[in-house]
Amino acid sequence: MSAPTSTLGKFLSGLARLYRGFRSVILNLLFLFLLLLFVASLIGQPPIIMQPGSALLLNPGGILVDQLTYVDPWDTLMADSLGAEIRNEVLLQDVLDAIDMAASDNRISSLVLAPGQLLPSGFSKLQDIADALQRFRASGKKVYAYADQYTQGQYYLAAHADEIILNGMGSVELEGFSTYQLYYREALDKLGINVHIFRVGEYKSAVEPFERNDMSPEAREANIDWLGDLWQQYLADIGDARNLAPEFVDGFISNLDTELAEFNGNMSALVLARDFVDRIMDRDSLNTYLQEEIGSTRNGEDFLSIDYRSYLAASRNESGDLESDNAKVGIIVASGTIYDGSREAGEIGGDSLQDLVRMAREDDDIKALVLRIDSGGGSAFASEIIRNELATLADAGKPLVVSMGSVAASGGYWIATPAAEIWASNSTITGSIGIFGLYPTFEDTFDKLGISTDGVGTTALAGALLPGRPLPPLAENVLQLTLEDGYNRFITLVAESRNMTIEEADAIARGRVWSGEDALAIGLVDNLGSLEDAVAAAARLAGLEAYDSKLVEMPLTPGQQFLQDLVDNVLVRTFIPALPAARSPLAATGMLGNFYRVLNADLQDLLQFNDPRGLYLHCQECQAVLAP
Repeated sequence: MSAPTSTLGKFLSGLARLYRGFRSVILNLLFLFLLLLFVASLIGQPPIIMQPGSALLLNPGGILVDQLTYVDPWDTLMADSLGAEIRNEVLLQDVLDAIDMAASDNRISSLVLAPGQLLPSGFSKLQDIADALQRFRASGKKVYAYADQYTQGQYYLAAHADEIILNGMGSVELEGFSTYQLYYREALDKLGINVHIFRVGEYKSAVEPFERNDMSPEAREANIDWLGDLWQQYLADIGDARNLAPEFVDGFISNLDTELAEFNGNMSALVLARDFVDRIMDRDSLNTYLQEEIGSTRNGEDFLSIDYRSYLAASRNESGDLESDNAKVGIIVASGTIYDGSREAGEIGGDSLQDLVRMAREDDDIKALVLRIDSGGGSAFASEIIRNELATLADAGKPLVVSMGSVAASGGYWIATPAAEIWASNSTITGSIGIFGLYPTFEDTFDKLGISTDGVGTTALAGALLPGRPLPPLAENVLQLTLEDGYNRFITLVAESRNMTIEEADAIARGRVWSGEDALAIGLVDNLGSLEDAVAAAARLAGLEAYDSKLVEMPLTPGQQFLQDLVDNVLVRTFIPALPAARSPLAATGMLGNFYRVLNADLQDLLQFNDPRGLYLHCQECQAVLAP
């Protein structure tokens, strides 16, 4: 091909050569990057060296969860370069395992708790970690806690340490528990959006943001009740840990301005004087103090410690992957909103969870099953698919026990009904036994835009659910009757599973939310205890004396497993920038950003709900984070 002779031809030819060269460089770099990952995976992880006398450094960064949300490993690898936003999560069981292993490990001398990167999490999960810290201290080893400042949830954990250390510019941010929502009724009116609400249960407040501008008296009554229960537990727990009367802590918060004025606004001096913390230190002084208490690294720059993630990996490698011949108690984690169809870990799909339960039923090694629920519910249809499969497992002779996490309400309670025993923590949020449907129409919005809807149908229902048409009374009646049938099914399930009459079940239902403590008193749960307690109960029901627990989850494909191994490989992580440190949502986004986050979450809930009949067993107020 002859070379171009015109000026324009030479210019375009030069651009083409530049493009080919740029493409070649990019492809070569990508090839080298993939080759590096492949070689790193073959080499494997270097051994983790743990020096005797080390402190276990417990520094969880993110939100505590019962199940990690599935993230494509490739997205994780490319998160920094592509600007991907990956939610920071901490698996609760990893934290508990690390603490309990370290308690009996002679190489671990103490524990340093650094909760400054812990994001707001469910109260019951904080209680589980606090119990583990108490077990660690009972082994005779000391726990130190340090942060530049403590949020309410972070302080709850720190209160269970032998010493609480605070930066001189820091604070302890105690404020109490709350649940607040955005209400959209007036905004919807201005936009001309007519939201048709169908529900059964005067306490079923999930739809209130779309039909009111404020909280209903019924919702206010119920919310004050269960929030008050949890707050009293919080006060009692830190009171016991710090030898502070609950009334003193409550009064301290209520009179914080007066208290602070006494110390000229110096919060660190105030909390030190009131015994909320034990020492005030800057970061350098802290490091020196911990070196004196625990020991120094070989270079003398830091105190002797091992990160809990590295410790956990090393300990699990040492214990090996050999399984005993003991019978198994299966554990399935149901975490997140319930949707129709299949979902990845971190959400609940009716079909995908059904498959997991079926796997457990068909596994001859599994003699009993524990379902760990951490969900505020969702699709009524998907909830019934799951419940039916669990009932099939129980009918097949395998005992089913439910362990409730921070939340097991509405659809989360529906799927618990086949259980032989239900275990909850005293701060579990449960109940919300009710049902709702929500259908928006936009005829007034269309009218403002000059858009009309017209046509013909063969029956009064034909085309009735088009968004541009008013919802006819016939359709409203059908939807309400369908909803009432769903509620009757719900309270019937509750009555049959809890040995109640329909009237007794209805009296504690009607959408009302209960704390775990109250749920035990009214018969919605059988016992208060941990996941381990529920596993022991399942083994007892199956007549097992020697047993192991077995997590039941869908295996990754070979390609997914390969990429996941790369992500988990220590060598690979040395070449890939770490994810940004977790921060408080308010600190990260500001007040306006937090408003947008809440608004976006509400809208996403509406967009993702996919029940085939539009019926939902969902507890909206249960999603509020209780321990900021």
